[in-house]
Amino acid sequence: MVLNGNRMTVNRIFCLWFMIFLNFGCSQESKFENSVTKEFQKCKGTDGCVLDMTKTFDFDWDTVYYFSGKYSLEEINRVIGFEIKNYKDVGARIIFVRNGRDVYSYEWFPTPENIKEKVCILTDLESFKLNRNMAKFKVEEINKIIFIEYPPFSNSRDEILKIGSQ
Repeated sequence: MVLNGNRMTVNRIFCLWFMIFLNFGCSQESKFENSVTKEFQKCKGTDGCVLDMTKTFDFDWDTVYYFSGKYSLEEINRVIGFEIKNYKDVGARIIFVRNGRDVYSYEWFPTPENIKEKVCILTDLESFKLNRNMAKFKVEEINKIIFIEYPPFSNSRDEILKIGSQ
């Protein structure tokens, strides 16, 4: 009986931690998507919609990095100069850094056949790094997905448009 009670306690603790993990994991992703979507709605319909990341997010950062899915954790850590502790091998990611620390990151798995995200970065580059003053991007909606565009992106755009027309 005591063993059974301990299992129930362990199961309850596991369920509680799992629920906390789901809430924080999902809210982090939706925070990025919600912030970008809100900014996009402000300029939607105007010619040349520009996303200024300094005005988009409510956290403090000084550098933003983008990495395609081709980068391993070791390669990312080498480029940014410190060790990322919260890492999922999901594909592409954007990492906001302040004073050599990861303050926010957003990950997605951009497969052209199955795009599930509401917001993606559209670029042909495998990585880029921008300081706070340079983090301004053209933004457009293609097939109900908001794309943050960083040139060059012609190959990426062609892939997206090809999928949309199928």
